[in-house]
Amino acid sequence: MISRIPMRTLVKTATYIAIGGITAALLMKSKLEDRVRMQPYYRESLKLLRAHPGAIQLLGEPIKEMGFDFGEESKKYGEGKIEDFTLPVKGTQQRGKLHFWAERKDDQWHITRAELELNKDADRRLVIRKPE
Repeated sequence: MISRIPMRTLVKTATYIAIGGITAALLMKSKLEDRVRMQPYYRESLKLLRAHPGAIQLLGEPIKEMGFDFGEESKKYGEGKIEDFTLPVKGTQQRGKLHFWAERKDDQWHITRAELELNKDADRRLVIRKPE
């Protein structure tokens, strides 16, 4: 004998499954982003930005990172190189984007180039580190 399950029960179950799936995906995304934040190339790029007098003057202190799109930025990795990783940043005066390129040599990451793009003037970039 087949018993019928009330529609309300099915809707509740589907809702719980959807919420659980979305929560798990967000937690996984957060953990992956945290792993990137702990990488030497990420920390070094922010260190360069925060030490650059021009960036400090334009953005204002303190300079903070505002997160990044992991899906988009993960496409920029390959064969020991990172091409134009874009990291939104902000200071007390304005917001912008830190663009950096990195290369892995002898088991260490090196920032090969870094530039600051300001939201108010996206046509120009302040060079933080020149290509070698």
